[in-house]
Amino acid sequence: MVKKIKDFIPDPEQMALWPDVSGNAINGLGEEAFRRPGYVYWTDPATIPHGSVQQWFYSKNTAPELIATREERAVEQAVALSDLAETPRQQSAEEWTAAVKAKALQLGAEAVGVAKIKQEWIYEGRTVEFTHVVILAIQMAYEEMTAAPEPTAGAEVVRQYTRGMKTSKRLASWLREQGLDAKPEHGPLAGDITLVPAALQAGMGELGKHGSIINRELGACFRLAAVLTSVPLIEDQPDDFGAEDFCASCRVCSNHCPPDAILPEKQTVRGQEKWYVDFDKCLPFFNETAGCGICVTVCPFSRPGVGANLIAKLAKRAKN
Repeated sequence: MVKKIKDFIPDPEQMALWPDVSGNAINGLGEEAFRRPGYVYWTDPATIPHGSVQQWFYSKNTAPELIATREERAVEQAVALSDLAETPRQQSAEEWTAAVKAKALQLGAEAVGVAKIKQEWIYEGRTVEFTHVVILAIQMAYEEMTAAPEPTAGAEVVRQYTRGMKTSKRLASWLREQGLDAKPEHGPLAGDITLVPAALQAGMGELGKHGSIINRELGACFRLAAVLTSVPLIEDQPDDFGAEDFCASCRVCSNHCPPDAILPEKQTVRGQEKWYVDFDKCLPFFNETAGCGICVTVCPFSRPGVGANLIAKLAKRAKN
């Protein structure tokens, strides 16, 4: 059971490394006009203002279970993609969509969705030539995550990011073996596109107050991976089952957030109104607790046996 933590005071050593620029400003909080996203964290530390803080994260979180899972991730990172076959396999969009989804599930994803890539998802300074993104949902073990923010929960996050890496790389390799180019995207480092809006478009669920996606079956207790490709695929549609509205009156995640980073109302971010987590409040606690994970674990939709009942109630309410 996740315990409530109060009166969090950031480590002065960490705060001495913080840049003058706000992470919220980089994210575009309060901006009325649209612009493409910029990297704020989880990329080459030499290229971002918060790079020193990101490096501090790794120097701070050195529990044995974290080191072990990072070593496992390094092994998977070294695995090369399959060569691109010379002759592309020919199939209809219906056949490719069924085959790609079946293969993704076989390789370990718990849910799969497809979206056509939008330029607005691509990070500033990056170019993507592919037309579609295959989104993979990778479930985290709920019981492991209830230890959040202890290192064991952080190790579970790393473990599932590694599984997402493995699944996306294997799926990309499979497509390349069919003669169709593909590129994997996976956490924790950011790739070419922002995966959350792509996952929302691909029917993975709704954005929750905690800034993570709430899925019908998985709740918020999962991570994202993806494959970029130009295989002809049929796109999925967004899935609206009432979670976003439920969040408006629910305070479970915000009540459990030690740095009080989860904002009670939607914010305008780069021209879009949505739920937003205060980056400058969240990150210090996140950095000192191996990635935290409290908010997605305490989310009512994440609790086994609870999410399905909530969705049924929301569906009944919508009909009345």
